[in-house]
Amino acid sequence: MATILSNPQEVPAPAPPGRRYGLFDAAVMPGALSGPVVASGLTFPAEDCGVNVTLYDPTCAPPHAEKPFVEGMQWVESAPYWALTTYQCGTVGTTAADVSRRVRRRYDAGVQWAIEATVWTGSGQAGVPSLSTATATTVTPDAPGAGAAIAALEEAFYDQHGYVGTIHMNQRGYAAAQYAGLLTRQGGAGALRTPLGSSWALGAGYGVTGPEGADPDPGFVWAFMTPQVYLWETPVPQPDPVQTLDRLHNQWMAVNEAVWLHAWLCDTVMAVQVPVAAPATVDITPAVTP
Repeated sequence: MATILSNPQEVPAPAPPGRRYGLFDAAVMPGALSGPVVASGLTFPAEDCGVNVTLYDPTCAPPHAEKPFVEGMQWVESAPYWALTTYQCGTVGTTAADVSRRVRRRYDAGVQWAIEATVWTGSGQAGVPSLSTATATTVTPDAPGAGAAIAALEEAFYDQHGYVGTIHMNQRGYAAAQYAGLLTRQGGAGALRTPLGSSWALGAGYGVTGPEGADPDPGFVWAFMTPQVYLWETPVPQPDPVQTLDRLHNQWMAVNEAVWLHAWLCDTVMAVQVPVAAPATVDITPAVTP
């Protein structure tokens, strides 16, 4: 029906639905960083990496076998980076609470995409690990199809890593993986997993390029596999919009930001090209006799 008045009545914005599936579902998020880590980044020993177990014969008969010793281990390093959202609007008809809420909701809506893009490319941030610049081993499947590609990726990865890994892929490739039966909800909730238990990080913010930015073949996307991914978020106290108000131009100037840092358990990274097309279905509609 036609309205009686020409100016719509303002009401509160509806609450958003659940966050889309992505990296935040597959990653472990331990919490906030300490001040020193925010200032200088972090490093930790990669104590759980590699397959460094050999068999030893303890026979007493000479010659006596020597026990091999593996020297040292990898160290993982990562630098922090800042994720920023701003909001500007006029002061007429808008309160400080409105501005604070709006900038926070804008941050919540976009932060996963921004972190996914940074994990894929580094987003130009110094010292930040990324899939594109990691020293990734390229895997070649033995047969066509998404199933063969992911199976080859997992086999190569678990040949060098003893714990559950994470497969990173742009969302445009998920349908072929689903068709191949590689997307399951083990336990009914949480991260999507392959039948072997590898977690899926299907990111809208991920790219489709491979190691060192290599383009995929037509009809393919690149997928990476890493050890468990960890994400740390340290919120920065949001200033009171009244304090950042531009009184000369009567403009609210609101800011929402947080310090982020990501790392994977060690530097074992694999990459493979995955076809995005699922096999064509067959029309089984029975023919109609005229």
